[in-house]
Amino acid sequence: MPDFGESITLVLGTTPDMWWYRSSTGENLAPHTKPAQAAERITRILIPFVTAALAARTHHRAPSSTTAPTPPSDPDPSRARTTADLHTRFGVISWWGTHTKEWWALLPGGTQWRLLNAPTPEALTQAILHTHPPR
Repeated sequence: MPDFGESITLVLGTTPDMWWYRSSTGENLAPHTKPAQAAERITRILIPFVTAALAARTHHRAPSSTTAPTPPSDPDPSRARTTADLHTRFGVISWWGTHTKEWWALLPGGTQWRLLNAPTPEALTQAILHTHPPR
């Protein structure tokens, strides 16, 4: 599987002032006032798929003519640098949540990956160090 995706939409709730984040499967993830909760729930839904894809890639021995897609780079050079630094230092996948306004990291761990978030790169580094020793 070269890639997969998920579409999240905002749908009207039971009252006119309440909107919900909804996955493409129709699951209400969280109210519009809690984007971090929606991100956490969709991450829990997707982690098994990501884990399976990464595990399959590590067991795939034959050279492939296609390369893995590269995530789009962040237009902000400092965020792109931070993401690269975190990957180099800890081997994690990290990103800046444009809607949550927080830093996120997905820590590898065999079949059980861990999701961390923090308000600053420094706080995320401390959270990673607390849960995942340096490579």
